[in-house]
Amino acid sequence: MEHRFNIYLEYCTIQPKKDGKIKEKQSRVPSILKTDLPQLKLLDKIHIGIEDFYKNEADGYSFEWWSDKENGIGGKLRFSSSKYLFSDAVLYDGEGDEELKYFHPLDYPTPESFVGFIIMPDDTIYESLYYMSVSDYELNNLDLDYDGYTQMAVESRVFNHWQRVLLYYMDGEGIGSVETEIFKREMPKIFPDWTWENFIAKFESLRLSNKDK
Repeated sequence: MEHRFNIYLEYCTIQPKKDGKIKEKQSRVPSILKTDLPQLKLLDKIHIGIEDFYKNEADGYSFEWWSDKENGIGGKLRFSSSKYLFSDAVLYDGEGDEELKYFHPLDYPTPESFVGFIIMPDDTIYESLYYMSVSDYELNNLDLDYDGYTQMAVESRVFNHWQRVLLYYMDGEGIGSVETEIFKREMPKIFPDWTWENFIAKFESLRLSNKDK
């Protein structure tokens, strides 16, 4: 159960759905990965828990909920299936971060953004997950590994653009300022037990840079 973050994620939305604060939600749980996948095993050495999830829970997974879909108040997580997780990266077009050549999307949280791994040709795997927006095609370090990312997915209830909220919190400038204002305003309305202070405390406890201290 250690890596079944989806169970906790869906549990968090039960009461708000009953209270009418969430108007709709849905999830998709594909069948498990039925074969051993060397690339996944290698990835799991750095991003512990991902192999367990794909082989024992679902080969890919999606979940979304909406409080006000028209105004984008809601959230979504959509994990890639293993079939596409390790396919050739196609996001690099000669501009932007050259490491996009080696970027493999794990999560497609919005139509215009990706979160994924960097896997180099020599099988070196970066410890952190990276966020990328099609608006600039730059890689942004989330300072979280797979385990940390899935824990923060639960903590954020996958609210739209929660990754940008973390980036803005870390940098205090650039992308994420508007998203942060919306996040801090809307989350307590939908999830009364949620607080910004606990959200940040959780993030700080999971940051890779803090573990190295």
